Amino acid sequence: MARKICGEASLQVGARTMRLRLTIGTMMDLEDHFGMGLVPFLATRFPEFRLKDMAVLYLAMTSGDFTDELAQKAAAETLVKAGLAEAATAISSCLEATLNPQMGAPGKP
Repeated sequence: MARKICGEASLQVGARTMRLRLTIGTMMDLEDHFGMGLVPFLATRFPEFRLKDMAVLYLAMTSGDFTDELAQKAAAETLVKAGLAEAATAISSCLEATLNPQMGAPGKP
């Protein structure tokens, strides 16, 4: 089970429950990879709903090599298997819990 207070979210992929989590270091690596900060990325590119971007975020959240093109393709297949709406919701929840940690605090909406 994911611990929202720690910035975690869960995604069901077949029989497995994947725990999604971002570390500070991984967020900095993502910024380098995308060539922009995470907040501008979320405001501009994430709403476009690019499967490749979702695959990169999923790999980053599961400690995968998000710079590897083959890993990105495999992750995209995993996201389709899990259901794109469910995957997008889990990735968004992880981002929200990580970037807005007070939302995961007990007693907070």
